Amino acid sequence: MDYIISVLSTYFDNADLTKWIVLGFAFLSAVAFTASIGILIYNLSNPLKQRLHTISGPDHAHRQSSGHKKIDKTLESIEKYVTPKSKTEQINTKQLLMHAGFEKTSALTSYYAIKIILTLIALICAVIATNFFPELTSQKVVVYTLLAVGTASFIPNIVLSKLAERRTKALRNAFPDALDLLVVASEAGLGFQAALNRVAKEIDSISPELSQELQLVCQKARIGISIPVGLNQFIERTGLSELQGLVSIITQSVKLGSSMGDTLREYAVEFRDRRMQKAEEEAAKIGTKMIFPLVTCIWPGFFAVAVGPAIVKVLDMFAGR
Repeated sequence: MDYIISVLSTYFDNADLTKWIVLGFAFLSAVAFTASIGILIYNLSNPLKQRLHTISGPDHAHRQSSGHKKIDKTLESIEKYVTPKSKTEQINTKQLLMHAGFEKTSALTSYYAIKIILTLIALICAVIATNFFPELTSQKVVVYTLLAVGTASFIPNIVLSKLAERRTKALRNAFPDALDLLVVASEAGLGFQAALNRVAKEIDSISPELSQELQLVCQKARIGISIPVGLNQFIERTGLSELQGLVSIITQSVKLGSSMGDTLREYAVEFRDRRMQKAEEEAAKIGTKMIFPLVTCIWPGFFAVAVGPAIVKVLDMFAGR
């Protein structure tokens, strides 16, 4: 804090004015951070709850839609200032946000706004923390501040990657069960679209995320989008690239008029085998992964118990001489 005040004092003659400027900047950063957290929680709201609020009454729905519009306008106004200029980075970030379940158009702006606010908060906290260590030199203060800022700007990337990975894994684990239900519904006489709609409703108790994605495919099919196109968009949103074979099989079955039930049954067996092979691969890695906790946690304690008494006796023997 004193270092920043000393730097700003070169531009302002009044020391009290400099302190008030720094405190004002810290206050504005805290307010912006709180607003960003509120926007994030708002974007994370459950779509089912939004639907229930809409059904509850026209007045409430009107107020909710007006609130949505105000927030969207605010995010649109700051979009050009917070989002990066690189189109490649924007596309990659949007893809990760979709895989994590954030499909709103304002999700990208909210994500980068949170990154900027966290960076500012980390900068202020680092400066305040270094104030309690007056023995630190100016170079160390700058280095620690840059480390704090870099860490704060990198944390959202890690969190987003973990969220996307966890959601994709949950969808991948639940999809074989959905395929089995789809086979049963197709063999019961339902068409593919009707069977998919029924599966989307039944799978909700097991995987709400997969249920929402399949319902979205059915909704797009109702407005005229073909099933293969809707499934390709489903793969793009979820990151389940291994389902590309399913789209090809369904397209081929529609063109040739072959049995959809037999085709889906064969693919369900193949997809389940892939999941089993993935589980076996992860199980084979356990032995290697256990080396690190064994070496760092268990072996030191074992040597302390097994070799410790002998070392104590040797030391006592030499001390006695």
